[in-house]
Amino acid sequence: MKKNLAIIGGGIVGATAAYYALKEGHAVTLYEDGTGQATKAAAGIICPWFTLRRNKPWYYLVSQGAEFYRRFMADLAEDGLNTDPIFQEVGTLLVRKNESSLTRDQERAQERRPASPSIGNLTSLSAQEAMGKFPLLETPYPASFVSGGARLDGAALIRQLHDLIPKLGGKLIHGQAQLMADGDQQVSVLGPQKDTKSYDAILLACGAWLPHILEPLGYEVAISPQKGQLFSIYRPDWEGNAWPVVMPPGKFDIIPFQNGELVIGATHENDRGYDLTVEDQRLAELQERASSLLPFLSDQVAYHRVKVGIRAYTPDYAVLVGPVPELESVWAVSGLGSSGLTSGPFLGYQWVKHVSQGHVDLDQSLYPIASYIKKV
Repeated sequence: MKKNLAIIGGGIVGATAAYYALKEGHAVTLYEDGTGQATKAAAGIICPWFTLRRNKPWYYLVSQGAEFYRRFMADLAEDGLNTDPIFQEVGTLLVRKNESSLTRDQERAQERRPASPSIGNLTSLSAQEAMGKFPLLETPYPASFVSGGARLDGAALIRQLHDLIPKLGGKLIHGQAQLMADGDQQVSVLGPQKDTKSYDAILLACGAWLPHILEPLGYEVAISPQKGQLFSIYRPDWEGNAWPVVMPPGKFDIIPFQNGELVIGATHENDRGYDLTVEDQRLAELQERASSLLPFLSDQVAYHRVKVGIRAYTPDYAVLVGPVPELESVWAVSGLGSSGLTSGPFLGYQWVKHVSQGHVDLDQSLYPIASYIKKV
């Protein structure tokens, strides 16, 4: 049955949800104000299978998210989009400090490949072989090469989805939306033009801004903002490369793109609130860390681009997903943190499945939203 749906937040979760809801035949209005959106500032690595985190509910989301990307890109290609600049399986180099870590990677690949065939092949490489895969790299350490690892241009994906949504019959409204109490357990949406509309179901996909949406209705929301900054370097002779993405032991990633842009990211700043200003000192610290593998960054280099976004975290780093307490028609997805690019599309699709079919492909008891959103 066709439903009238509203989505507040046009990042990776909201834009994917809007896309699939339109393909299901629903009427969709996507509200997006663009402030600090984490996806627009993200260039991501889709390679979650070798994480050291032991949180099984979180791992389920990111592993399912990695698998879902293959379907997602196929669906977008069917709708006429060129997905090559957005998502490419170039492989991932997992730089390791010892041979025992390579053995652990082999064990995890064997254990997890049946449920996650996108892992592909895993090869243990010497330091010399790793540098052969990525000529800019200088390292004394070996690496595991994961053939199914992929790079993702989050900003390009969002642009494509935002362009596609009106073509599929949806409404994309730029500006801030608010929830308005509309009787017992009912809410409506106040749009940027101060027009109020009611919907059959609403998805709150506004990331770290979820408290701003729900607090006026009397909710306490345990979501904290985390600032992330990244920079890129561009050189014409890097164009057309097929280098893999790199996940080193330190707190940074290296993501090369075919257009000659090399992205280094990102910072994890828990003390900056919703501040979106570029901070040169934090970028300099990131550059210094990355120079351990990319020595040319030790010299003064000109940044091609700098981006800033705000991620959303719960106090225990758990993901928040499900109906808002006492508002059964309103769902929220937040707390994805730096894994949002990986799990976001899968979660957006799950909301559409809930709306259309009444069930989802996850155990909602493992994502207790009432622990993080409480009516005061």
